[in-house]
Amino acid sequence: METELKRALIAELARGGQAYIRNLAAAEQAILLGQFNVAKVLRAAAHSQRVQGMEAARLLAEEYDAQNIFNTILEEIDPDEELVLFEPMSPAVQQYLQRSAAVRERLRDIIQRALGSLENNPDVLESDVAQFLRGCYGCGAILEGDPPHACPICGALSVEFEGFGPFYSATAEHLGQLTPEAVIKILESIPDEIETTVTNVDQDVLQRKPAPGQWSIAEIIGHMLETDRFFVKRAQKLLAEQGQELPWVLPPWKLQEGKGYETMQSTELIDHMRAARTSSLALIRALAAEDWTRRGLSFGSKISMLDLGTWLANHDRGHLAQIKRLCEI
Repeated sequence: METELKRALIAELARGGQAYIRNLAAAEQAILLGQFNVAKVLRAAAHSQRVQGMEAARLLAEEYDAQNIFNTILEEIDPDEELVLFEPMSPAVQQYLQRSAAVRERLRDIIQRALGSLENNPDVLESDVAQFLRGCYGCGAILEGDPPHACPICGALSVEFEGFGPFYSATAEHLGQLTPEAVIKILESIPDEIETTVTNVDQDVLQRKPAPGQWSIAEIIGHMLETDRFFVKRAQKLLAEQGQELPWVLPPWKLQEGKGYETMQSTELIDHMRAARTSSLALIRALAAEDWTRRGLSFGSKISMLDLGTWLANHDRGHLAQIKRLCEI
């Protein structure tokens, strides 16, 4: 990327992130002052500037890898010079500094473990960093594992935590959002791409686990096709009963267990994959334009048919990349 263009994008990224936080904090203050329409405009401006910053960041994304970003985060949360305040500090500032130090230490530990895990693995192992992370809205603390009753740093209750797992179907930032046409195109292409990738792969490679507790290629394909069936059930519920909670019997990463996929030949796995994909494509292709906007609930949060389709397509793309890496080992 040209140097001047890269500098311009980095500047836009910095402006967008700074403006987003500043505008939302100002909107909170405006509400307390009874300036409800001021708050409205500030929130809208925060949205606009965040989106512009995100677009700049996406154009820069290929310039960075995970290790690079993790090291950058460590530099950001561990500045070379300690903050020194010469004027007397108010209790609120003292409390902020104490909390900030504790929050940074927790995040530093997680990032360092993630970096260590990436030294010998293509992804961070869940034995190194927990499968689920919880982020406190009160102070920014990141916790691992089950939701706590309250934040150990600021005391915020469990309802003030955001969950971060190894998947997502909808986010406030609309991460990875696709058009209906793109969803269909991706879902149509994936079975062929998997077949091309694994057709001539030896059975021992299909069954080989890259690390203890991680999936083999065969298990990944089994997980993908079971997730396809899971998607159909949730989509049917969403389309039939708007606003209702979507079914969730087992977590998607458990659906393939005990069904023998790990020992199947590649041809059998592909046959199962194509059968599952036939059903999901039939449902999606039959959708009218307005059907993509229909909404249901997932863990109490609104989710649209487009969110569901985007989730399945991006889920496929991520696991296809994993399969291709494992075939090269």
